[in-house]
Amino acid sequence: MRSNLEPASARWFPIEFQDLLSVATAAMEQDGTLLEANAGFLRLIDVVGQPAAPLNAAQFFIQPRFSAFAQAVARPGGDVYRGLLTIGKVPGSTQTLSGCVRRTGSRLLLLAEHDVADLDRLNKGVLEINERYAEVQFALTEANFKLIQREQESRTASLTDPLTGVANRRSLDQSLVIEIGRVARTNNKLSALMVDIDHFKRINDKYGHPIGDAVLEVFGDVLRTNTRVTDVLARSGGEEFIVLMPETDLETAVGVAARIRSAFEARRIAPVVGSTTASFGVAELGAGETGHALLKRVDKALYEAKNAGRNRVVADVFKATPIATG
Repeated sequence: MRSNLEPASARWFPIEFQDLLSVATAAMEQDGTLLEANAGFLRLIDVVGQPAAPLNAAQFFIQPRFSAFAQAVARPGGDVYRGLLTIGKVPGSTQTLSGCVRRTGSRLLLLAEHDVADLDRLNKGVLEINERYAEVQFALTEANFKLIQREQESRTASLTDPLTGVANRRSLDQSLVIEIGRVARTNNKLSALMVDIDHFKRINDKYGHPIGDAVLEVFGDVLRTNTRVTDVLARSGGEEFIVLMPETDLETAVGVAARIRSAFEARRIAPVVGSTTASFGVAELGAGETGHALLKRVDKALYEAKNAGRNRVVADVFKATPIATG
């Protein structure tokens, strides 16, 4: 837009600015009369096409007011203002831009860009996206944590006897490999005991399986109470239990078995009449012996304890295989 008072040769801004909407340019008299404006500025003041008559632009400067520019003394370079400008119609729509107002003789030139309002909306949108992203990330982290928990619970359940809470046979087999490997590295002791609850079938037949389950639960509790956290407690099947005792020699293991036997005998499990007892076989891992061989020896010792009258502890002493000589 050009004022009727301006000759066609007068141009305050490059012609490339004429149709830009992202940049607002305007040349004004000191009283606010508009001399030249591009499409970006005309959009701000809600003017469509070329004004039919000279237009006073001062009314459209909301913050700072146009009078502040008219009265300001130009700084070096000609600027009378540099910063944020709110331009538009009141009542109506206004927009905040970043720009400068420059004095050239008695005229004021406006060059503004970067719609701050749009940037604010964009930044707000980005913040909302980031917030949603953070919420999603938190939800994913929480879901992942729960998944890990469920996997751990599932893994624990797969290695635990659900009735007594001690390890199952699968877990025992894994632990036995670990403990045998530890002995090979450290040359420490490893002992094991095998337990069989005496006359367990009679208990089930006489009192029913729920009472039989109660007996197993009590025995599991007795095991936990009378062993260390480093010991591996496992129900190997039916009424049979195995305990692996790292860094434990045969004599100490026999003492542990005797303590468990005594504690279990002292427990009363209604409606079972009298004491419930158990028989124990104990052995210490021998030099070069496998885990399977160790369990075979504690099973043999347990068999001897049962044959000797039950409710007792029998130890099996390792005998090395003689080396044949020529």
